[in-house]
Amino acid sequence: MSSAGIVLILAAGQRVGKEVAYKFASNGYKVALVSRTVSDGLSPEGYLNVKADLSDREAVPRVFKAVEAALGPPNIVIYNGAKRELTPPDDPLSAPFETIEACRRIGLDSAYIAAQEALRVFRSLPSSTDTAFIFTGNALAQIAIPGVLPFALGKVAAAMLIEYCANAYGKDGYRFYFADERMPDGRPAAEGIDGVAHGEMYWELANEKKQSKWLVTFTKGQGRKEYIGVDFEGNTRASYDEMFGRN
Repeated sequence: MSSAGIVLILAAGQRVGKEVAYKFASNGYKVALVSRTVSDGLSPEGYLNVKADLSDREAVPRVFKAVEAALGPPNIVIYNGAKRELTPPDDPLSAPFETIEACRRIGLDSAYIAAQEALRVFRSLPSSTDTAFIFTGNALAQIAIPGVLPFALGKVAAAMLIEYCANAYGKDGYRFYFADERMPDGRPAAEGIDGVAHGEMYWELANEKKQSKWLVTFTKGQGRKEYIGVDFEGNTRASYDEMFGRN
């Protein structure tokens, strides 16, 4: 499929989006990039740029229609959208509901519709076509790191979305993954995420022949490795229980 595949990258930034696009393009894929900051049309690299704001969930079906009209149906869909909002670590409920809602619109609502659109497109393709929906996640799906509740809620819900989809559709060849880069010791990669590592991992996932584990934790230079939820200091849910005297 690599000579004629189409990858759609939603919320394509300068690290993950740029490097994932390069990896797929260098292997013969046509590339469509979606961002609030681009102008519609072809980029100097020959990618299709589609301007869209993922805080508007109604934009997602329009994006798919634009890509299908210009390039054809995408067989690999990557969702990078997120809105990072903070709270005081000791006061998670201080966030106004409007903040929660704003994070949810990008982190879950538009992701859900993108998954629906991706499945619709996948079902239109020949059964021999490699198909995958990859959500760029993080360790928040496994541990409640203090201070980022608004951001975390979308990641947790999206992880559940991906798990449901992998369980339901993976057996039919429509694969779904939640990808989470970690440091070698299991701590979150966070602002240190590596675009090239994502490109390598996403290319590997795109070429799997059947659904593997939906939760994909991986490390730069080492590939896929299984990790539990760990915060920046190496704490786990169990150590949180001990820290707060919960027996």
